[in-house]
Amino acid sequence: MLSLVFIVVFLFCCAITVASCSIAYQFTTTYNTKFHRAYFYYLITFFGFGFYGIWAQILMRSLLSSTDIETVKVVANFLPVLGIPFLIISCIMLAKMGYYLDQIAPKINLIRIHIIIFVAIVTIIGGLFFTLGENHSIFVEHLTYLEIGILLLFEFIYMVFFVSIVLFFSKKYRNPYKNIIDRFIALMILGLFFRTVLLLLHEINPWGLAPLLVLYFLSNFFPVFYLKLKSDLVFTPVSAEDPSEEKKALLFNKYKITKREREIINKICEGNTNQQIADDLFISLQTVKDHTHRIYSKIGINSRLKLVQMINGVGKGVIP
Repeated sequence: MLSLVFIVVFLFCCAITVASCSIAYQFTTTYNTKFHRAYFYYLITFFGFGFYGIWAQILMRSLLSSTDIETVKVVANFLPVLGIPFLIISCIMLAKMGYYLDQIAPKINLIRIHIIIFVAIVTIIGGLFFTLGENHSIFVEHLTYLEIGILLLFEFIYMVFFVSIVLFFSKKYRNPYKNIIDRFIALMILGLFFRTVLLLLHEINPWGLAPLLVLYFLSNFFPVFYLKLKSDLVFTPVSAEDPSEEKKALLFNKYKITKREREIINKICEGNTNQQIADDLFISLQTVKDHTHRIYSKIGINSRLKLVQMINGVGKGVIP
């Protein structure tokens, strides 16, 4: 029965991951900003660590349940260490998100700093293990706590870094969307709190661990879902910088675009949001979404970015 519960929880975690990354990917094709690209990579690496550092350990303990207990501990406890690159990359992306959200260029080489930190951590852990020699069992016993400490320290430091950057620059430049940004930050902090609770309660009984695993993955779903609801108020969708009327005419004729669909394409190229298009054309938001979906299906694309590129005089897209 317990195995079935964990299978269901694993599938649910997979669904959360796919949904979160899909929303983040849509951001990159709708707004095409450095912030959204950094956020997408942050989520990819966060969930990558979730599966590699947490679920791989659970799976390994299950597969090696009939093996020597000492061997199981060594193998399972070292899996999160190998997942540290995911953690470091997610921290780099989180730091960049802070700068890009306020449209500020990073002043330091974040990648170089984190590579140094990663090498230092691996060296220290490896040095401790081999130095202890025959007494390495003492190290293995406490490795889990060391890993949890490192993980929480990394996440806490970079969350403080992210929040500080965003709040400082949004106040300095009087960001008109400060309330939305503040709520997004609050959800990010709340997510870190949930993850902290899970890691501190990692030795709880399996029945209690299952919902905590779901909570761990949901911790980064709520912020991205909130941003999905509010992005149109904060960011401007991608627009055609140098639209080509010739390419528009070719596209309209080739794919038999209707008059209403042409109006929507023109609005998209101007950088209007779906809500703005609905207001300008006096139609519902759902109608705009339906028309947009039909346009994409006719042309064989799946995003605003590709549509804009196709009719942009200097864009990468072409009309076949």
